[in-house]
Amino acid sequence: MVALLGGCSSTVVGEAYPVDSIGMFDPCAVLSHDDLLNLGVDPGTQEADLFNTHIDGFNVCSWFGPEYYLGLTSTKYTLDDVKANPEYRDFSSGSVAGREVLIFLDVADVESAACNLVFATVQSTAMIRIDKKFGEPQEEEPCALVERVAQTVIRLLP
Repeated sequence: MVALLGGCSSTVVGEAYPVDSIGMFDPCAVLSHDDLLNLGVDPGTQEADLFNTHIDGFNVCSWFGPEYYLGLTSTKYTLDDVKANPEYRDFSSGSVAGREVLIFLDVADVESAACNLVFATVQSTAMIRIDKKFGEPQEEEPCALVERVAQTVIRLLP
């Protein structure tokens, strides 16, 4: 996955996490118990995959908090693949913790109740997703929250 880092001019510090057979990191191994509590989710709610179903090309882990759901995904797909996906809209590029990121919404999410942030890692592409819980009051909008979560996650992934 070296191609994902082409054009980067700085060294990325972080810990390499266990990888699967195609080199993707395990998203359930990235955040510590304390990290999860500090991010406002319950470590005891951890779920791997989506509805107990593994999807090829993705390693998914999620946690639940009182106001939102947090998902962390490792994927074999590149940032260019994400940009080309017709299921996503409203892309914006930026930088979080010194790393180039891409923030976007889902086409089907007309109420902007969720927000996604992706960035390249040495092992794969990482995606952070925040979904607001329906009917719950929100202190932060999903895209502001996903950027705050990224401040923690990016520092942990090389």
